[in-house]
Amino acid sequence: MSDVNNTLDAVQIAAHGMVVDLADVLVRGHIKEHPSLIAFRLGVVSGAVDQVRTVVQAERHSGRWPRLAADPAAEHERERAVFAGHHCDCPYCPQAL
Repeated sequence: MSDVNNTLDAVQIAAHGMVVDLADVLVRGHIKEHPSLIAFRLGVVSGAVDQVRTVVQAERHSGRWPRLAADPAAEHERERAVFAGHHCDCPYCPQAL
């Protein structure tokens, strides 16, 4: 299980860094860290996305799942609102930025 935990930790840290990088680009119009550091984080996140996307595609074609009645965009917006409404001073939480 430690391999799984290590992988999840690596992806979580890279994703958090990517959110900060995106904020820099959106707010400042440029990055604050060396492009090689950011590229490494993007590789970690992209690898995780690719791995999950592969399983999602396989599951969609498996016939195992019923048609989704909920609107994915609306569900995402509800989850975003809950996250945005929480308060945290943890240094790892984007809400503390």
